[in-house]
Amino acid sequence: MLPQILHGTFRYNANRLFEGHFSLTDLNVILARITKELPRNLFAVAREEWDGAYFEASRRAGEVNRYDSPERREVLGRERHWCSERALRRAGEAAAVSVATRDTIPTGGRYALLVSPSFVIGRAKLDRYRGNVKQVKYRRQLATMNAAVSHLQDDLFLARMRVRDDRLFGLFLSGVHPKQPDVPAFLNFAIPNHDLSGWVFNEPVENVIAAYAEVERPVERIPDLIRVVLKKPAS
Repeated sequence: MLPQILHGTFRYNANRLFEGHFSLTDLNVILARITKELPRNLFAVAREEWDGAYFEASRRAGEVNRYDSPERREVLGRERHWCSERALRRAGEAAAVSVATRDTIPTGGRYALLVSPSFVIGRAKLDRYRGNVKQVKYRRQLATMNAAVSHLQDDLFLARMRVRDDRLFGLFLSGVHPKQPDVPAFLNFAIPNHDLSGWVFNEPVENVIAAYAEVERPVERIPDLIRVVLKKPAS
């Protein structure tokens, strides 16, 4: 059984919160928590929905009766955003994970979150130049939940902070294919550092789905050896 995040002051460093001093940033430990506490269907449906979202966005932006050529590039980006938000909501609904829709601050847009007892999950696209996500206010706030799994050895203030929430903030990350705008170049599931400066976990959705197969595979049983009974020679 995967140990739970410990509450309290960090005595040594923030990467040693599991019993037995396992590193929380170990890939297998993170995958074990995901497969234990999130349904496999969430990732399987997300893969399908994001493919459909990029295709639908490209189709809408390419309608000649709706947009002229100079506007299509900007419209395509916005359509991808809207369709990807819908993809996140649909994946959550299919996996029976609660879906929350919040207003941005300042008000002007809305964003979706999937909320479970162990995870809060949003979506984002990677900045093609910085290799990270845009640090909007709500993402910065939610990322602080990941303090327990961030690299905090050199931050004495954060190393003494008290963890008040066992949940982790995760993101579905997607990017645009350079030659095929109607399909995503990738779809990853990632857990950012507490300050969005990097990634504690960042793996293709296919790898996450494969981890469920490892968990669900029954343990192979070694068949009983056949006992050969030798007849005693007649006396």
